[in-house]
Amino acid sequence: MTETNVIIYTKNTCPNCEQVKWILNAAGVTYETRNIDEDNTHAAWMVNKGYMSAPVTVFPSGKELVGFDMGEFAAELGL
Repeated sequence: MTETNVIIYTKNTCPNCEQVKWILNAAGVTYETRNIDEDNTHAAWMVNKGYMSAPVTVFPSGKELVGFDMGEFAAELGL
């Protein structure tokens, strides 16, 4: 798979965040994590977008997915 610029907005102790990272690792997709518990600028991005829960995954296409849904991830990643 080619390199991607997937960004995951995560927080500490977040099972769905771990699922997202697991599936991206399993698919060989490179990603960047932005922890909202550790950096207020990342939390501000989520609030400004209207998101109230993590994870939020931003794909290279610009699509933003909240939570974890295997079907949506597979479709977006072409798996």
